[in-house]
Amino acid sequence: MNLKQLKYFVVICEEGQITAAAKQLHIKQPLLSYEIKQLEQELDTSLFVRGPRGISLTDAGKIFKPYAEQITELSRVAQGKVQYLHKGISGSLSIGSVSSSINKLPNLNLLQLKKYYPNISISIIEGNTYKLLGYLEKGLIDLAILRTPFSSNGVIGYYFDKEPMIAASWADPGQVDQAETSSSVELKDLANVPLIIYRRFEEVIKGAFAEAGLNPLIVVRCDDARTALDWAKCGFGTALVPHSAILQIQEQRDRRFHMREIRAKSLETQLAVMWRRNEPFSPLVENFLELFIGQQSHKS
Repeated sequence: MNLKQLKYFVVICEEGQITAAAKQLHIKQPLLSYEIKQLEQELDTSLFVRGPRGISLTDAGKIFKPYAEQITELSRVAQGKVQYLHKGISGSLSIGSVSSSINKLPNLNLLQLKKYYPNISISIIEGNTYKLLGYLEKGLIDLAILRTPFSSNGVIGYYFDKEPMIAASWADPGQVDQAETSSSVELKDLANVPLIIYRRFEEVIKGAFAEAGLNPLIVVRCDDARTALDWAKCGFGTALVPHSAILQIQEQRDRRFHMREIRAKSLETQLAVMWRRNEPFSPLVENFLELFIGQQSHKS
């Protein structure tokens, strides 16, 4: 087993086809198939089920996938750090970011970093909160911009202001909204409405409804604000998303979303920038945090 084979395995998982993966990797398909066969022989198990429409992971492949992703990502980070040092580049920073951080990252204050680090290299790793939290704890990234709720004893950080959840539904023709929160809504008004929710918010949402003596009608579960809004746009129901997701709708010029603020304190959420506990900052990380949150990060 080697890093090249692990990289090939990860790309095949992403593409879902040997042909597409070979094209992305700029190698010939027979060579890619050979390397995966060697990997399977090394593991003494099949990783893929091959079919006429593509491939899918076996149970063993599903177990192996997160480990392969972590190893290849750690290798990439280590290689980058060494190369930056060898080339004399003064600053490299890897940041995990959830999709709903659009109103925080990037921001114009960070342009000041170029004054201190003219050759700065920033790597943005996108994913959901739990995935990025795992990357942060394992040292694969320097910082992570996450969304509550989450918990970990291995990290600390700075929490931004709380924001309400929004009920976003797609308006009927002729009922065009301005993609702004034009009204509010209570949980009782959503009790019989098909809901599209964040999977990791499910217990919080069910708990909030239960406190009001209600049961939510959940029809779609997903892990990303953009995905929730896409399903709402197709008419599957009302998406429950953070208030900052409004910015994503405005960027897409989707003017037919009807946005209502949910009046429920238990459904408020926050963005937070987190770092590993008891680990000293590099000057670049320190300067980034001071510009990003506007204060001395180590005093947070």
